[in-house]
Amino acid sequence: MQKLTSKNEEIFIFNNFLSEKKCKKYFNMIKDIGYQSKNMPWDKRVVDITKDPIVNKITKFINKKFNLNLVVDQAEIQNHHINSSSELHIHDYLGREYITYNSLIYLNEDFEGGHFITKNGIKIKPKTGMLTFFNGQKIWHGVEKVLKKDRKTLIFWWKKNEI
Repeated sequence: MQKLTSKNEEIFIFNNFLSEKKCKKYFNMIKDIGYQSKNMPWDKRVVDITKDPIVNKITKFINKKFNLNLVVDQAEIQNHHINSSSELHIHDYLGREYITYNSLIYLNEDFEGGHFITKNGIKIKPKTGMLTFFNGQKIWHGVEKVLKKDRKTLIFWWKKNEI
């Protein structure tokens, strides 16, 4: 495990969390989009995987590693196509206000641009199979513009288990 910090931000990284073979499986479950003049609508570049067995694997790992009691609110395969980006944001609106933590698993690294960034200067070049974990309600985060090849991830939105 690697922990990146900047001011009050903490991002946890687990390299090689998911095998290349598993990454390829999920990578192929969402279509390539390629260059678009602007960000395509969210629903056109994601596939819901909330019921997929990977969610249970990640849930057990995160809860054990961080001594938490989280449940997934939603999980998706996401495509940040060429010329797309995500401005700095936190999850405090549009149905995500109950989300505390986020995780990403990067499915490829053969793109240019597309770094994960935070408001206080953390910058991560994704690697295939890398898992990240952070507080998405407190840490302003985003994605730099993707310049070449689509960037695909598994994304998990976690909320506290009320039980």
